[in-house]
Amino acid sequence: MEERGPDIEKYGSQPCTPLSFDPMLPSTSRVATPVRPSSTLSARQAPASPFRAQPQNMEPSISRVHELREGAAVKRSYTNDWMQGNYIPPNPQQQQYQRPPSMIGSTISNMSNLSHMTKFSALSVNTQCGQFDNWIYQSQPALSKVSHSSVENQDPMKRRERMSIPEIVQSLASYEMSDQVAAIRELEPLAKAEALESTYCQADLGKIINALFEVLVPRPQENENVIRKVFEILHRAAVPKHVRMTEKIFHSLNLELMNTNSSKHSFQVPRPYSIYELVIERASRLDTAYDQAAMLLLAQICCKPFFMKYVFSEKEQSAGHRRLHEVVMQFAIKNLQQQETKRKSKGFCVSIIKNLSRRNRSIWSIVYELHVIPIFHDIIKDEYSDEDLLWPTMQALTTFCSIERVGEDFVKLGGAQDLCNLLYHGSTRLLHELLACMQRLSLLQEIGNQDMEESIRRVIQVVGSDDATIAERATGVLRNIGQPNKQNKVIMVRNGVTAHAIAVLRTSMRFQSQLREQQNARTPKNQIDAAKNQILSIYENCLSILNNVTKMGKDDILDSAIQACRMISANPDAAIVLLHFLNAGAPKCRKLAVNVMKRVIENVPAFAEPFVDLPGTTQETLPILLLKRAYESLDEWKKAVVEVMRSEPNTQQFRDAIEKRQDHEDIVWKSVSLLSNLCRNGNPRFFERVKVEMLYTRPTNPFTSLFPEMSDVILYEWLDFILAICGTEWSLQNCLMYHFLKQANITHEYLLHYRRPNPQICDKIKNIIDTGMRQQQQHNQLEQMAMMHAQQQHQQLPM
Repeated sequence: MEERGPDIEKYGSQPCTPLSFDPMLPSTSRVATPVRPSSTLSARQAPASPFRAQPQNMEPSISRVHELREGAAVKRSYTNDWMQGNYIPPNPQQQQYQRPPSMIGSTISNMSNLSHMTKFSALSVNTQCGQFDNWIYQSQPALSKVSHSSVENQDPMKRRERMSIPEIVQSLASYEMSDQVAAIRELEPLAKAEALESTYCQADLGKIINALFEVLVPRPQENENVIRKVFEILHRAAVPKHVRMTEKIFHSLNLELMNTNSSKHSFQVPRPYSIYELVIERASRLDTAYDQAAMLLLAQICCKPFFMKYVFSEKEQSAGHRRLHEVVMQFAIKNLQQQETKRKSKGFCVSIIKNLSRRNRSIWSIVYELHVIPIFHDIIKDEYSDEDLLWPTMQALTTFCSIERVGEDFVKLGGAQDLCNLLYHGSTRLLHELLACMQRLSLLQEIGNQDMEESIRRVIQVVGSDDATIAERATGVLRNIGQPNKQNKVIMVRNGVTAHAIAVLRTSMRFQSQLREQQNARTPKNQIDAAKNQILSIYENCLSILNNVTKMGKDDILDSAIQACRMISANPDAAIVLLHFLNAGAPKCRKLAVNVMKRVIENVPAFAEPFVDLPGTTQETLPILLLKRAYESLDEWKKAVVEVMRSEPNTQQFRDAIEKRQDHEDIVWKSVSLLSNLCRNGNPRFFERVKVEMLYTRPTNPFTSLFPEMSDVILYEWLDFILAICGTEWSLQNCLMYHFLKQANITHEYLLHYRRPNPQICDKIKNIIDTGMRQQQQHNQLEQMAMMHAQQQHQQLPM
């Protein structure tokens, strides 16, 4: 039997015939889609074919025809409504089609009414505008260029002409929506391409911007989508960084509206007024098509540096500007208080409050008097708050809480605990701002009256983060939070803060590797320096945590401090970590490391044993490092004293010199104090290493480093160190004290010059003099005995 092809009429297709060009008739290159395969092979003949008929394709053809006819009828219906201006868009969740309707149906749809409506059969054929924008839902895709099927219907002899400036202004001022749409379609592509300033001169652009703002003045009959498009054009005109001409036009128009005597503009608005109030009036109309666009423009013209400088600066204190500042802040606060306000709009309001409060102290006072702190607290307390709202709120709180009384108000509301409840949030940028705010709050006295146990536990859990910013700020919170309330240090010790701090220091090379990656990537030098300072801050914070929890001041809880010392001594990484920072750390880290070692060894003497043979980074043991650091910092202390004397009081240089002097003073007296303890009470090998270092390796005389300007604390510990190394059994037998005094050519009368009002220093000097005199007598006796023994041997020699 002869095979025959598929029946053409069976599928309702029409033969293709060439037509003459007609600009009113759209065309398409899409062919009708058959409802089932055209192949005559049966399923048995081609069992493995991917094109064989599927059950879902084999439904009765009458249902398919019925469905397509209904779709075509609906399409024609709402296309007619659209053209007549009566179109009401369906709900986006219920909308069947994802594109705006075409003005004319496709060829196949008109001929057969069987073609399914797709994005190819809903094309714009407007030959006057190459870009058909969606006026209803911004989320819908729009054609980026004229489609190929529409290009076929354009008359190549007819060129598109641009609208003149008077035509644009007149069209925007018209009450006819079609005229406004034509002007907007003229301006929107330029605005999106950031080409308004390059297309129009300043005078023409000024007329256009004034006309656009005039559209925002409420009218009896207006289209919400037109208003939305106007807001978008104005926003796109102002958003680029370098649009000084546009910014000046905005500012000039605002000043003219604020001037009650100006009659230049015919806006039907009360005087005084401003462009800000035009935008605010629109933004306050919630659940409209343009409220979000209005808020976006308001945030831009409030927070952009140009407008903050010339509109919201502290220098602008005229009556009109003060009134404007109050209007903007009152709107922002009211918007935050309304439950109906969208979260994105609330985020814009918080950003406006944050930026303008930083720039202008009077605006800060206005906002504070409007009770913004309880509003911020409600935002962070709401578990459903969006990240885009929480993030600027955290930034604003950090700004406001830098003032002590504001921070205490926030803490009294339970804000610190609510902030820590957000530590489990997945947003990194949110955690950065949250911990920055907590660092400020942790220094306040009011936080000592709060129950912070759960909050401290949550902060401890994030100190091990690989993010250097999170690690720095979390350790900063723990460093500060123990000061206002000593009970907080007990909570920290109970939750194992010593182990966490040592672990961060032990694994600190991960931060160094991140720094090397930035250096290899040729990151700018200022960012490299910032990263280095951040890593140094992490080290200082962790060592400060260990220092704080082991502190035994009069207000501290001794049991907790002793428990912290025991936990550090039991940690296998503690010795190597502390020795490393004594060896290679910055001066502040050295000070903290030696202080922690001193306290732990004094309370748990067994902690000194690991240091007997433990080498540091430079292969030097603890007693040698302590001796080196003491002498180095003593020289630096002398230089810092001179810097303090030469610096002007109340200057940064003076404060830096004071801090430097204090750091090196602490290193000196704590190093020699710990060394004295090790020589007296520690393993005898500690003294052996010191003896070899001072007498043979690097001959050093402790008396030569004495000078009258020594502070009391350094002098006391230095004298005690001399007594410690000269009071051992070997030293007494070998008259080490007398050896040092004789070598330095120091008499007992000279030592008396070092007496101070401090009786403890006087006692040390007296002990040194007494020990020196006894050893001198002992030395003289030994010399006499040696001389007598020599004489006896000489006499016994045969003549």
